[in-house]
Amino acid sequence: MFKIYGLRIISTLVLVAALALPLTIAHAQKSGGKRVLPPPVVAMIDFKRAVEDSNAGRSIIRQINERHARTQKEIANDTATLETTKQELERQRALLAPEVFKKKWREFQFNVQQYRKSIQGEQRRLDTMLGQSILKVEAKLVVVLRELATELGANIVIDAGPGRGSVLFSDSQLVITQEATERLNKVLPDVKVQEPVEDPKAAPGAPRLQVPKVQ
Repeated sequence: MFKIYGLRIISTLVLVAALALPLTIAHAQKSGGKRVLPPPVVAMIDFKRAVEDSNAGRSIIRQINERHARTQKEIANDTATLETTKQELERQRALLAPEVFKKKWREFQFNVQQYRKSIQGEQRRLDTMLGQSILKVEAKLVVVLRELATELGANIVIDAGPGRGSVLFSDSQLVITQEATERLNKVLPDVKVQEPVEDPKAAPGAPRLQVPKVQ
């Protein structure tokens, strides 16, 4: 049964939000205006699991699985019909003039190719439907996380799911992007662009529709 484990989700992004916590303000005042990082208060979440285990996430997975199953059944029926047509053409080979048979065979092959394209189109629709639906859940979870961080007094929220560790939110006083960028510009002012080194990796995705093997 298909699950969304192969789907790229928003938890891979670094989402920085200014929470303006009292702790940060007090710390800045004690330092006499000089910037000093406040003590981190960390909250952690398995973002992907929260999305998948939510009622909305489970509903999306169920709907995608149901549509996939229906489509796969239709493909099986259509493939059987195509196979029957192929066998009938093979039977007629000895009865038809060569040119007539070639024409019918070309038409059959064209129909098979068009059918394969329609299956690929349906797969793309499944991928898009899944991705767009999950993004809605992720976007709402981001809002929930921001509210929770404020309520709990956290100034950092980390995606602690397996294989991840991305910062989802942080207090603006913890962000040192500008300082780091300025130093990076000093130590690495330029990089020469070179031809890429290919390193293909298979990426899992939505359930793959079985393309008919009729030739």
